[in-house]
Amino acid sequence: MTEGAGQHLYDAVSAQKHQVVDSFADQREQLRKAVADQRLAAMPEEMRRAALGPSAQVSREIVDALRAIIAQEVTRQLDLAICAMLARAAKTEEGAALSAEATHS
Repeated sequence: MTEGAGQHLYDAVSAQKHQVVDSFADQREQLRKAVADQRLAAMPEEMRRAALGPSAQVSREIVDALRAIIAQEVTRQLDLAICAMLARAAKTEEGAALSAEATHS
């Protein structure tokens, strides 16, 4: 085997080794994150907030505030839709009553 061919083979094996090692490192990191996520998911809410720190508490408060705003807006939109439906129904009944009255007259 020539010196160049040996060096080329060494470089190829070395590159493959680095690729495998990097792949294992990525898998290890993904597994570590999955385990941490599972651990957090299994905790009661108060412990989870404490484990995540102050930023999680602020994020939770923001999410709760947004949920309250969305709930108010949905309720308002439903009220408007119900009022519009009742108004349409009243107009329809009024029109039917006028039509019936005109027919009987």
